[in-house]
Amino acid sequence: MSEHAAYTDGAGDPSGAAGAGDAGGGGDAVALATRLAEEVLYPRAGEVDTGQRRLTDNLDELARHGLYGGLLPAEAGGLGVDLPTAALLGEILASGCLSTTLTLGQHQGITATVAGQADPELRARWLPGLARGEIRSGAAFTGAIPGPPRLTVRPAPGGYRLDGTAPWVSGWGMVQVLGTAARDADDNIAWLLVDAEEGPTLRTTPQRMLAANASRTVTVEFTGHPVPADRLVTTTTRAEHTAGEPVTKRLNGALVLGVARRAVQLLDEDHWWSELDACRAELDDLSGIDAARAHAGEFAVRAATAAVVQGAGRGILDDATPQRLLREAGLMLVFSSRPAIRDGLLERLRG
Repeated sequence: MSEHAAYTDGAGDPSGAAGAGDAGGGGDAVALATRLAEEVLYPRAGEVDTGQRRLTDNLDELARHGLYGGLLPAEAGGLGVDLPTAALLGEILASGCLSTTLTLGQHQGITATVAGQADPELRARWLPGLARGEIRSGAAFTGAIPGPPRLTVRPAPGGYRLDGTAPWVSGWGMVQVLGTAARDADDNIAWLLVDAEEGPTLRTTPQRMLAANASRTVTVEFTGHPVPADRLVTTTTRAEHTAGEPVTKRLNGALVLGVARRAVQLLDEDHWWSELDACRAELDDLSGIDAARAHAGEFAVRAATAAVVQGAGRGILDDATPQRLLREAGLMLVFSSRPAIRDGLLERLRG
């Protein structure tokens, strides 16, 4: 599931980040995220995971506190924090509830693209609602993935037509639009806002995963699906997109560390905290991001495994936190992966 990403490969670099609401500067935002993770998200995480509580309750709470525009500059309705702080916020929120943060992150990718690259008219029409979480978006970014295109776009009367498949789209039934990346005839990437409504030309298939199924992740099939001309956000070259990938990998790595962080909180021993800090520092150095992602993924599995062992029989009950973390850590092994990350993980797991 290498395409499945939270802060999914938006066309722009979201590191100039992010909002309004209750959080002012970076310190205030971290304090807010910590409070929400510990007092709201984590206490509900088990019930969300087992389907006993609606994920939308958590998403509404994040919107109410101004975190939907989290990656945006302050003047665009965001928190105005730097990349390491934005990643730390994602880590903290994911330590509370992975499904919630995964769904939020897919929204934030296209929101950053609208803020940074859309024309003034489209930005004025869409950005305020996206930044406040009044309009919520999933991510269908298959066209941005290297290799032969699985989602293509072509001109059509009044706009465009989409054909192909977008796997690992989270938030279905909870979002109004899909931020969509599709490859055009010149192999450039067109970024569009597509209504998240099924019909003859747009079909979905639910995807049951190892964990985070509350995110309502689906595969979307487009068959000549029409998109109005005024829904084109921007078009980028493959090279432009590739240049921004380390930032995307860093933000997605925050979710991996979020799972590890909760396991470390359960274990609460100095050497686990030290390795968590080391993983975070490695991820913040974008020059070695692939190796850092591999370390973070292996560490999350190791920490979650230790939490299960420490919890003994209680830890494997279906409503227990340790077993949920171990499943989530397994999901994170292939979450938003790329060949270099996968190779690094396999090397680490070989011992």
